[in-house]
Amino acid sequence: MKSYLQDTRPDLKNVIETDKPEELGLIPAWSYSTLKTYEGCPYRLYISKVKKIQEDYGEAAARGTRIHEEAEAYVKAEIGELPDSLKKFSSQFSLLRDQYAESNVELEGEWGFTIDWEPCGWMDPNVWARVKLDVILHESETSARVIDHKTGRQFGNEIAHSQQGLVYAIATFFRYPELESLNTEFWYLDHGGTLEKVYTRDQAMMFMPKLQERALDLTTATRFTPNPSQYNCKWCSYNKGEHPTCEWGFK
Repeated sequence: MKSYLQDTRPDLKNVIETDKPEELGLIPAWSYSTLKTYEGCPYRLYISKVKKIQEDYGEAAARGTRIHEEAEAYVKAEIGELPDSLKKFSSQFSLLRDQYAESNVELEGEWGFTIDWEPCGWMDPNVWARVKLDVILHESETSARVIDHKTGRQFGNEIAHSQQGLVYAIATFFRYPELESLNTEFWYLDHGGTLEKVYTRDQAMMFMPKLQERALDLTTATRFTPNPSQYNCKWCSYNKGEHPTCEWGFK
């Protein structure tokens, strides 16, 4: 695999240098999914990350995991024939397979960052942010494509996925300082649709301070107040069953 990592850090000016916490809270590391959960219902995240009661995401999530594994196996040429679940993107997966053989593709990245956005290990003691992505395709030293495979529906998820793509863009620019432009892409494998956004480094970094502010709010939190609503509770497994974990949920 070619190395696109560099020692220079052109975006240090974007990292918040003031008002950094003396210590972090009960959940000292964040990801896009934890941030989304926290901003919807803090108590749901508390049950998962502090009480450490695993949430049951159901068969749809298990199916998504299986399809992601099929995609990884195909791109790595560990299987020969393209699985049916990926056939709406047959030409795109063929390109990824060819580019993986040329060492231009990284798969199932688990990127860790410190509070200063220095790259670190996924499980390092000082990890503050975790970004997990399906594919990064390096087109050159200065341009790349970040690709996320989605199962399920596209309609109604555009805003959330656009926000997720922005997190990917900011993290990728920090990890690869030579990059000048980045395309974030969501491939909706069940339906054949895509959601794409092109960022320059400056465009993505305009949103960096707000993202860091939101992430600091989560990672310094010591209280996780329930936020029950029909929408929040509908998709929360802690509200299900004869003896639900969460006593505040809507039925």
